Amino acid sequence: MQENAYQAAESLGDVPEHGKRDEWLYAPDLPIGNNPLFEWPLNARRIIAYYRDSWLTLSEVSLFFGLAIASWLLLRGLLNGAADLSAAWMFSVWGVNLGLVLLFAGGFHLFFYRFRVQGTTLKYVPQFGHRGGARFTFGNQLHDNMFWSLASGVTVWTAYLAGLLWAHANGWTPAVTLADSPAIFILVALFTGPWIAFHFYWGHRFLHLGPLYRHVHALHHRNVNVGPWSGISMHPVEHVIYFSSMLIHLVVPSHPVLIMFHGYMLSLSAIFGHTGFHEMIIGNRPRMAVGHFHHQLHHRYFECNYGSVDFPLDVWFGTFHDGTREARQRLKSRLGPRKS
Repeated sequence: MQENAYQAAESLGDVPEHGKRDEWLYAPDLPIGNNPLFEWPLNARRIIAYYRDSWLTLSEVSLFFGLAIASWLLLRGLLNGAADLSAAWMFSVWGVNLGLVLLFAGGFHLFFYRFRVQGTTLKYVPQFGHRGGARFTFGNQLHDNMFWSLASGVTVWTAYLAGLLWAHANGWTPAVTLADSPAIFILVALFTGPWIAFHFYWGHRFLHLGPLYRHVHALHHRNVNVGPWSGISMHPVEHVIYFSSMLIHLVVPSHPVLIMFHGYMLSLSAIFGHTGFHEMIIGNRPRMAVGHFHHQLHHRYFECNYGSVDFPLDVWFGTFHDGTREARQRLKSRLGPRKS
């Protein structure tokens, strides 16, 4: 079944032959690029295409924005009382977050790893995770990742979200609606991705400092061979740092939909990005991009690609790995004998 799906995708031009590399079981077209909004000279056609593909096709961004609207509509009645810190609406927000993590991390794990519906088609590496080992909580990678994602990840994310919704309901933060200020609403939505990438780069570099890495970030990097549950499997301190990018909503005009969207772009996007597969194939055709090859390179080479392609800080600070052999050689030269 998997081979037929692969052949069908190749025959339609959806899986380029040159995507299969000596270093990877599958890799996208190389070199990988970054958000053209930050390239000079500006190329309007490329910028429009970049944001069109993000917002007007079936993508993480369009899916998460739709989920944010659906979640707000689902919780709207309860959130009318969000000015008071009551267990009812906060537990409901936590329940929605928990359900979405179970749906996507659990669903992707079953699809890609448990039942291996797609085999290794469009998979970056042939391995399907780690079999076990003392480095993992409970001696098991899956159980380790599930525990830290659910016990810490969902809890910290919900705490930020509930706090922001409470502040918004009390009028302590600038507010915006699509009806009253459509331009501002759309701009905040459009720049959520670049802001997350900017914040993630600096927080991530900070976490790679010696003591913080050893005692905090190393928990996430147990996952050399990543899977969907690796996405937000982090130490609680890292969760506090990672989800703190949501605090921007204390100063920028916001709406519950925008705040929820921001949370999904952090949590659910990390789940997508750690699937280890470039796209999901349904009905013999790739239907949706899931993996983040940019971050896959970070898990392999460690001292590169601290941010994401939405904001090119890695390019500007010399830590960008574009997936090519030349980039790998530059990384070895930069790090010296310890990595050569």
